[in-house]
Amino acid sequence: MIFDVWRYKVRQAYNFDFKIDYDFLKNEFPHEVYEWVGYWAEKQAERMVVVDCDKKEYNYRQLLQLARVQAVNLFELGVRPGDRIATLEMNSLNHFATIIAASLLRAVLVPLNWRLKNPELLYMINDSKPQVLLYGKKYKENADFLKQAVKVFDIDELSSMDTAGSGVKTEIFNARVEELEKQFFDYGRYNKLNPVIILYTSGTTGFPKGAMISDLQLKQNAINTICDWGLAEGERYILSAPLFHTGGWNVLALPLLMAGGEIIIHEKFDAEAILNDIERHKVTLYFGVPTMFISMMESMAFSSVNLSSIKFFISGGAPCPPYIIETFSKKGVIFRQGFGLTEVGPNCFTLPCEDSVRKIGSVGFPMKASRARLIADDGSEVSSDGAVGELVLGGDHVCMGYYGREDEFKKTYYDGFFRTGDYAMRDADGYYYIVGRKKEMFISGGENVYPKEIEDRLTMLPEVLECAVVGVADEKWGEVGLAAITLRGEHFSNLKEVRESVENQIRDHLKKYLASYKIPKKIKFYTALPKNAVGKIDKIAIKNEYIAGLQADK
Repeated sequence: MIFDVWRYKVRQAYNFDFKIDYDFLKNEFPHEVYEWVGYWAEKQAERMVVVDCDKKEYNYRQLLQLARVQAVNLFELGVRPGDRIATLEMNSLNHFATIIAASLLRAVLVPLNWRLKNPELLYMINDSKPQVLLYGKKYKENADFLKQAVKVFDIDELSSMDTAGSGVKTEIFNARVEELEKQFFDYGRYNKLNPVIILYTSGTTGFPKGAMISDLQLKQNAINTICDWGLAEGERYILSAPLFHTGGWNVLALPLLMAGGEIIIHEKFDAEAILNDIERHKVTLYFGVPTMFISMMESMAFSSVNLSSIKFFISGGAPCPPYIIETFSKKGVIFRQGFGLTEVGPNCFTLPCEDSVRKIGSVGFPMKASRARLIADDGSEVSSDGAVGELVLGGDHVCMGYYGREDEFKKTYYDGFFRTGDYAMRDADGYYYIVGRKKEMFISGGENVYPKEIEDRLTMLPEVLECAVVGVADEKWGEVGLAAITLRGEHFSNLKEVRESVENQIRDHLKKYLASYKIPKKIKFYTALPKNAVGKIDKIAIKNEYIAGLQADK
């Protein structure tokens, strides 16, 4: 059997405590995702691992078999080690299994954001140059558009043993699996220089960048999470964060796959369905962004749902407002504030449950394998308690770089640390607090939004003379976009009469090119945008003017 090469090590640890055995996980536990599933398929083959969107249950043995079917079919389609496999699909069992199949093939998974428009998706396809694109049935029209640049296949068909396009039949399946497993080991045991997944994150220029995630990063993030958050075998988790996002893969899904946990898959976020499944499946863990928790609070099911099985909720993507924490605490739910980035993984800090109220607003202190520093604008280290500096992070959980953009990634490094672009402070107890963002980027509903991308689309309109987009506070979404716009004279003169029509025209234009979360929810027209001393648009002045207007209206 393939797993004989390390079985003698893990035999001794069948009863080990995941919560404390950091050294075992780091040094002895398998490195690759395919082996993680193989470990549990051998140890407890019948243990349930996934409840799919169709409510069917699948154990580790079945999940491993599904991944092998996908891998064989993909191999027949020409996928080889190092090739990219793009996916365009909501959360599903087949989508989840694809990363395991990619691990066996030594290929690289590229999950695409299904919220994006065709021009945005085409850019990522042309940038990553995948061998194939696997799409869900809901995205067939997108796939038809993208086939100009890549071969496209239905992900459900690629998960079938009798896929017509591959010609793979049952009688040769086992031989193909054996061949792939030999290749798996011959390709080299655990090379941290080999990416296994590319997650796209928008850059400050508006062009998405593919962060290359290695096996080393996945494993280190999982170990951090298991050990510092005290996870154990049999934890139950609802996966509703999208699998094109680091929050979908890395907050809890892959750590629990390593730890022998159970995952209930939801296609996408639905507050009432999640609350009902927490009670039905006695879920122990849940991750979401503040917007999700607000929707839960507004759900009809919230008042009566039993949340007693929950060990804790994890909030990420943006600071969690205290009133959310307080509301859930009345139902006995403890909140832990997470912090991370696609480039460094989502789990870099840990906040003990007993400190969730005492240190409200804190992300906690660095996890065991994470190194954190604060630096001033001049590069000197900020060491005083309560002083603010840019947060920089180091460790094996930092990604390999941006695909095809090595020089750009180097700019993010400072003395071996990744520059997060976030301002933070550290209190006397060593707990960190995020206080603001150095970048213009803002987070709306857990999604990163970069103003320049929107501004570039706005200036395509002939009516727009100048524009600036800033993030402003919003109770539900955390932040939303405010577009400050000046129109060309002939259009501005009758603005009062046609304001609603002009705003609708602007939004309709943006909808053609941008995902809905990127479209500004607020539009303000100026006769002239404020400028600084060197003639650049003063975005701080725009934001301050907006805040002053809100205060004046109270």
